[in-house]
Amino acid sequence: MKLIRIILSAAIALLASSCATFPQNRLPKVEAGSTGGRKVPLTYSLTSAHNITGSRTEGGEQQKAVYRKSLVAAAEKSGHISSVKEGKGGVHVDVDMLNHGSGSMVLAFISGFTFTAIPAFAEDNYTLTATARNSSGKTRKYVLDDGVNTIIWLPMIFAMPTNSLTTIVPRTHENMFGNLILQMEKDGFLR
Repeated sequence: MKLIRIILSAAIALLASSCATFPQNRLPKVEAGSTGGRKVPLTYSLTSAHNITGSRTEGGEQQKAVYRKSLVAAAEKSGHISSVKEGKGGVHVDVDMLNHGSGSMVLAFISGFTFTAIPAFAEDNYTLTATARNSSGKTRKYVLDDGVNTIIWLPMIFAMPTNSLTTIVPRTHENMFGNLILQMEKDGFLR
C-alpha cells in the first residue's frame, strides 16, 4: 500500500511538471552594463493589468511586486542607475505593464484530463509602456513588446527543469526593463 502511494505521488509530480515555458525573444538580450561613468537616481510609478478576457483588468499588488523586482534588478545591472525607488524626482519613469495573451481553458482542461497526453498551449504577451521625464522637463514615451509561450504536454517534462514558468517569465520582464533603461540612456535621460 505504501509503495502504491509513493508511485502515485511520483506520477502526479511528474505530470504536474510536464509544462515548459519558452521566451519569445522579441527584444534583444541586454547584458549587464558598464560600471563607468555618471550614475543617476531613478524614481518610478508602476501600474499593471491583464487583458486576457477582452477587457483591461487592473493587476493586484502581488503582480506589481513581480514587476517591481524585475525593474529594480534591471536598473541595478544596467550600470547607469545609482538608486531606484518608487516615488517622484530626478529622472522619473511612469511604467504600465500589460499582460495580454491567449490560451484556452478548454484545451488546458482536456490536457489535464488526459494526463497531459494531449497538449495545450498558452501565450503571454507583455506590453511595457513607459513615459520617462528628466529634471529639465524632457519627456519621451517608450513601448516595448515581448512574451512567453507555455506548453503543457507530457514530453515537456524534459524541458521543465530549465524552462520553468517561475524562471523564464521574470527573466523576460527583466530584459524588457533592461531594454527600456538602455533606450533611455541612448536618448540622454541617464546623463
